[in-house]
This record gives sequence, C-alpha cells and structure tokens, in this order.
Amino acid sequence: MRRIVVGYSGGVTSAWAASWALRQFPKDEVVWLFHDTKEEHPDTYRFLKEFSEAVGHPITEQSDGRSVTQVFHDEHAIANNRMAFCSRILKAEQRDKYFKMLREQGVTDITNVLGFSAIEWQRVQRATARGWQGGYKTAFPLIDGNVTKQQAADYCASLGVRPPAMYRWSEHANCIGCVRGGKAYWLKVAEMEPEVFRQRSELETEFGHTILKNTTLVQLQQTGLKRAVRQRESIDIGPCECGG
Repeated sequence: MRRIVVGYSGGVTSAWAASWALRQFPKDEVVWLFHDTKEEHPDTYRFLKEFSEAVGHPITEQSDGRSVTQVFHDEHAIANNRMAFCSRILKAEQRDKYFKMLREQGVTDITNVLGFSAIEWQRVQRATARGWQGGYKTAFPLIDGNVTKQQAADYCASLGVRPPAMYRWSEHANCIGCVRGGKAYWLKVAEMEPEVFRQRSELETEFGHTILKNTTLVQLQQTGLKRAVRQRESIDIGPCECGG
C-alpha cells in the first residue's frame, strides 16, 4: 500500500502542496498531516479548517498533546535557533510515530510531501537525508514547479480562503514566538504579540540561557537592530476583513 503524507503545517506553501498532492495521486492515498504545538496563532487554526473545507479533504492530526511551553518545562530548558528541540519533539517525532503506525498497517510506500520553497535549500537537504535514513521518499512540489510563496498565497485566496494573519508581520506562519526566528522576527513579536515576548523573556531568565545568540530578548528590545534586515519571503495577503 502507498500513502502520500503532506506536512500540513498551517502555512500557504504547505496548503498549496496539499492541494497539489490531490491532483497527482488518488484521494484515498493522500494524508494531510498536522501536528498541533498548542501555540499556533488563532487565525492559523481558522486557515487550516477553511482550506480543508474549500478543497474537500480532511485533516489528520498526530500531536504530542503538550504545548511548546510545556515541553520547555519538561525538558528544563528553553529551545533556541541553534537547537529547536521543541520542533523535534512536537513535529518530527510525531511524523515518525505516524509513519510507524502506517507501516504497522501494511503501508510499504510512503512519500512525504513538503511545502518548502526554492530558497530553503538547507531544509530540503535535511528533509531528504531524513527520508533516506527513515526509508521513505520526499517530494518538494513548489520547487519542482517553480511556485513562489506569493503564488501559493494567491492560490489560497482564489479559493476564498484568506491566508493566515501571521503573514502580516512574519515571513512564516509558525507558532507564535518560534525559537527559529531571528532578531527582526523577535522585534516584531515584541510589537505584535507583547505577551508572548514577555513570556519568552521570562523563560530565558528562568532557564538561564537565551533564544538568540549572544543577547537576551530584553537586550534586543533595548538595542534594536544594527542594520535593516531584508525579508526574503514576505508576501502580500491582501486587506484584512476590516478593510485595513
């Protein structure tokens, strides 16, 4: 048996990849796999549901059950952009558990479809290597089709599904306060989600180390950026529902 498992993360590129999979393979072989970190932006959950309904395919969830913050406390550490163990525990390990379950059900051919863009070559390399080690194939349809993140966002909008609100200030629709974000991202978190910024700052103090290299979040907020940071994948998602 074969399964085409799409990493359905809540971003526009993963949504485009999910729709692509349905055009390429029989519907009963396609799985849209979602891992809930319990700290996604509320509008990301709205997007996941509406896109699933618009295309007509269900979401399959395989989650740890803990939030990002709970994982930090259980591991007695806060993750950082060099060691994002929260992503490993809440996403990668959950994917592996789901693949194991598929194999126990008799599935012998698994392809993991990922919505990575062309500039994410390092993520592509790592995902490909994990596939080799794990005995499954990987596919990157946006790269193969030269599809940009903006085109993926426009596709979602064409179905009547507004892209996640996170894209108004972040390049990605990751969980709020994602430790993989850089300095410019964290300054935006301070502006747009001050409670999340405060909570992460307090966790840095509690665990005695920082998310960013060589600076605390509080110090970053005080000093700002030394130079402007050019966003590589920012997109226009159109006006919000209030017309702004």
